[in-house]
Amino acid sequence: MLHPWETLSSRIIHQDRWIHLRADSCRRHDGLVIEPFYVLEMSDFVHVLPVLEDGRLLLVRQWRHGGNTFSLELPGGMLDAGETPEQGARRELLEECGAEGSDWSLVHRFFPNPARQNNLFHAFLARGVRRISDQQLDGNEEIEIHAHTVAEVDAAIASGEFNQGNHIAAYLLARPQLVGETAKG
Repeated sequence: MLHPWETLSSRIIHQDRWIHLRADSCRRHDGLVIEPFYVLEMSDFVHVLPVLEDGRLLLVRQWRHGGNTFSLELPGGMLDAGETPEQGARRELLEECGAEGSDWSLVHRFFPNPARQNNLFHAFLARGVRRISDQQLDGNEEIEIHAHTVAEVDAAIASGEFNQGNHIAAYLLARPQLVGETAKG
């Protein structure tokens, strides 16, 4: 029978606006003490599968320094304090793409890495998406906007251009809803 670990103590190793790194001392039910066990405390984040009125998906492309690569991905980002996931998804779509959607639904919510992180990934499907303004990017963002069919996103996953695991998972979870309603060309 499995048992949760008991946290004996915790200390903050590093804390800033992006990340909190915590070192825990933990004890398993059999008495084994595991220390330090590092946990990244991070804000929940949201991403949107935005379906344009013509059926294509609105995606973003940007440099991802940690992976030393450009990435084609879903628009999104971290939730602001006090924001619901849907509010954050709507805000991120407006900021990164200058767009809004008329029909929103939660695709799924999951842990990106529950072994070491405490945050959740919230994926939303937005239909009836249309551009209404210019991008409203943060000072550290440089983002290109691209529109792709389902077939083109499938190809981008196969080629490695659409390369973030959480984004691929969200896309694949939403894909049954996208097939038949989006442009396939």
